[in-house]
Amino acid sequence: MPALNPHDPFRRAARPRDCASSGPCGSPERLRWLIRRIADDDRGAFAELFDRCSGLVLSDLRGQVSDRHRVAGVFAGTFVEVWWLAGCHIEPDTDVMAWIDEIVQRRVVDSRPAALQSADPDSSGFGSLDALWGQRAEVELAGLFRRRPVVSR
Repeated sequence: MPALNPHDPFRRAARPRDCASSGPCGSPERLRWLIRRIADDDRGAFAELFDRCSGLVLSDLRGQVSDRHRVAGVFAGTFVEVWWLAGCHIEPDTDVMAWIDEIVQRRVVDSRPAALQSADPDSSGFGSLDALWGQRAEVELAGLFRRRPVVSR
């Protein structure tokens, strides 16, 4: 029998079990494992991370933003960013939920109307993200899941 090749693309990575004391999105070990898999372009891992975390992210986001178009754009853009930047966050001590929350908080600020941003000295100065930006983020997120987009209107 040939030796196992750790670089074999058909070899399944060992999955950590979720422990009973895990948070609402799963154990930190499981979330880090999902991020490592996402960094390797594993759409199944991305779907699992989304399914585990999207409810909490959306609930928190709705508590901060009242405009449904902004919520939809920030929400979709957050998970698109998770997909694209997962490879930068594969360290063993990464707090995945804190990282996702940082993305949300930055996107909330960036999505504020320009008049509010100019009054905030801590704002990034990039201007507001319009409804079209939100729709593009939703379309890109749907593409990652290989689904038809449900663009907020």
